[in-house]
Amino acid sequence: MYTADNTAACNKSPCVLYPKSAQLPDGRLVATFENSQSAPVGQTLPVYKSDDSGTTWAKLADVKAPAYLSSDSAYAKYTSNWTNPYLYVLPQDVGNLSAGTLLLASIVSGDDYYYEEQKAANSSWTPTSDGDRKDVALALYASTDDGATWSFENIIAAGGWQGGSAGSVGRVSTANTHAQVDPVWEPHLLAHNGTLIAYYSDEDDYTGYDTSTGAPTLDPDNDTATDSGGQVLLHRTWNGSSSTSWSSPVVDVPGSTVSMGSGKTEIGGGRPGMTTIAPTTDGKWLLTYEYWGGGTNVRYRISDDPTKFFSATDAAITSLPVPSGGSTLSIGGSPVLLPMPDGRIVYNAAGSGDVWVNESGLSTGTWKEYKTPIAAGYSRTLQYVDGTGRVLILQASWSGTSVGPVKYAEVDLGRSDGAYYSLVNRLTGQVLATASGKTQDANLTGNTPDLVLSAADSTAATQRWHLTAKGSNVTLLNKAGGRSVAIWTGTATAGQKLAQWVDDGATDKQWTQVSSSTSGYYKLRSVLNTSLYMTGSTAGGSVTVAASTTDGSQDWQLVQDPLPTDATFTLKGSYSGRCLDVPSGQTGVQVQIYDCSGNANQTITQTTAGELRVSGKCLAADGDGTTAGTKLILWACNGKSSRSGCSGWTAPSPTAPTVWPST
Repeated sequence: MYTADNTAACNKSPCVLYPKSAQLPDGRLVATFENSQSAPVGQTLPVYKSDDSGTTWAKLADVKAPAYLSSDSAYAKYTSNWTNPYLYVLPQDVGNLSAGTLLLASIVSGDDYYYEEQKAANSSWTPTSDGDRKDVALALYASTDDGATWSFENIIAAGGWQGGSAGSVGRVSTANTHAQVDPVWEPHLLAHNGTLIAYYSDEDDYTGYDTSTGAPTLDPDNDTATDSGGQVLLHRTWNGSSSTSWSSPVVDVPGSTVSMGSGKTEIGGGRPGMTTIAPTTDGKWLLTYEYWGGGTNVRYRISDDPTKFFSATDAAITSLPVPSGGSTLSIGGSPVLLPMPDGRIVYNAAGSGDVWVNESGLSTGTWKEYKTPIAAGYSRTLQYVDGTGRVLILQASWSGTSVGPVKYAEVDLGRSDGAYYSLVNRLTGQVLATASGKTQDANLTGNTPDLVLSAADSTAATQRWHLTAKGSNVTLLNKAGGRSVAIWTGTATAGQKLAQWVDDGATDKQWTQVSSSTSGYYKLRSVLNTSLYMTGSTAGGSVTVAASTTDGSQDWQLVQDPLPTDATFTLKGSYSGRCLDVPSGQTGVQVQIYDCSGNANQTITQTTAGELRVSGKCLAADGDGTTAGTKLILWACNGKSSRSGCSGWTAPSPTAPTVWPST
C-alpha cells in the first residue's frame, strides 16, 4: 500500500507503521497509518481507499491536526496528527452522530522538542527512536462522505509530555523541566447502548483506583513527580452530544502496584497496553492486551459488561482452550481481535503470522490456528470484508528504522461468499473431503496430508469447495476453514498426496480445469506440473496427483450447492469493483454495473420460485430472448423461464460451475 519515499524526512524511527482499516456501508474500505515522514508540526494521517474489496488502494485524504480544523484556541496546541489511528464505522446512532458515520481516533500532539533541539544542535542528526512530544492527547474525528473530508469532534483524553516513553527512555528535552512521561496511546472504539466508548492506554501517574467503580486516583504530583514508567488501561464514554464532554476515566486493567518510595505506590506496573474488544456469542465481552510485567506477555479479561473490566480476572492468553495437540494462542505483544458477522472471533499477535479462530464465538470456545499469507507485524490489523467474506490483513513491522512498507493480503477462513461445490469422483462415486473433519492447515493437525475421498454428506462443510479463479486457473478453497487444495510439501511428483494449506498464491495450489472425455466431468491438472492430475483411486483413500489415466479416477463432477432462497445479495464484479444496478429501479431499462451503494436497486432477492427480484420485479431477458447479446432488464414477474434466476442466471448446469476471479 505504501512505502516511505523520503526517509531523510522521518521525525522518528520507526517512521511508517500501525495500519488500521474499516469498511463503510457502501462497501468502500478505508485505511490509515502513521506516516512520520515530515516535521512534527503539521503532520497528518493519510487515508487510503479501496473500492474493489481491498485489491487495489489509492490515496484519498490527509487528516490534519485539531489546530488546523478548529477555531477554538483550546486546541491550538495540538499541531500534529501523529499516530495510533483507529477507524470505526458507527453501527448505531450515538447522539448527533448517525449510524454509518466513519470515526477516526488518533494520537495528536504538539511539537517534538527533543527532535527540534537535536536538529538545532546538528542539522545532519537523524532520529533512531522516539522523541519528546508535548501535549500528547487522544482526538476524535468524523467523516460523513466516505472518508474524503473530516471534521474534528473533540479531545477524548489529554496527556502530557511524551518523555521518550517506553521505547526511548531518557530522550527528554530541556523544555520538559520535570522529565515527565505522561502520554496517552492506542485507542479502540466501541458503540454500546447509544454510547461511544473509547478505550486507551495512559501513562499518567495513578496511585490507585476504586475497586467498586473503577475510578482511578490521579497522583496530585503527576506533573512534577518522578514517573514510575507504568501504564494503565482506561476507558471513557460519550453520548455524542456536542454540548457534553467525555466522562471521567474508568480503569479496565490497572497493572501491578509498584513502590515509588516513602510509602507511595502507583498502579500501572507491567505496562498493560493495546486494548482490543470483541463480543462473545454467550453475551460476554473479551478484552485482550499486552503486558510486560513478567509471565505471558499477552493477557485477557472476560466481562459481562464492556464498561466493567476492572472487576474481571486476568489470565494468560495461552490459557484459552485449543484443540488437543494444538498450539496455544500467539504472544509477543500487540494483540488484535476481530469479531466476525457470524459470531466467530479471530485473533492475532506480533509473535506469529498465523491467526486463531474461535468458531463458536463463546467465551469458553476453542481456538483453532490457521496460517495466513503474510508475516506478523506490529498491531497487525484484521478486517472482515463484506462482499467477499474473507479477512483483509494490513501489516507493517516495528523493525529498527522501519519506513514501511504497509502491506496487505487477504485470507479465507471459511464460510466466505460465493458458490460452493461438491467434487464427485467418477470412479468411486465419493467426494473430495478433508480427513476426520479437519479444517486447518495440514501441518497444524498432525503434519500429514489430509485430503481424502469420502461418502457424500449434504451437511458437511468439509466437503464443499469454492472454485476461485487465478487467471485461467483455479484454486479450491474449503468451506469449513478456507484452506486450499495443495500438493503436500509443494513437490509435484507422481503419487504425491494432497493436503489443506493456506492459499498463498503458489502454483502447487493452482489447477487447470480440463474437460473430460466423459460428458459432465472435468479433470483438474496441476499448474506446478502439467503432466499430473488430481486423482482419487480408492474409496476412502488419499487423493493424490498422478499421470493421466482414463479409468475415471481423475474425472470430477462439480455439483453446486443450492443457493439460499429468499435471501438478499448483491452481484459485484471482481475486476470492476462495481455492482449490478437497475438504473433508478425502472422497469424495462437495461441493467448496468455502477458504483456499489447498497441501495434497493442493487439488492437482489432469489425467491423459492427461482426468480431474481429487484424492488419486487424480476431480472429478465428482454423480449424473452434466448440469443447471446440479449439485454438483461427488469420486468414484471410472470413465471416465464426468462425471469427464472435458477435457469437463466446461475451456472447452466450443476456440472459447469461459474468461476469468479478472486478478490
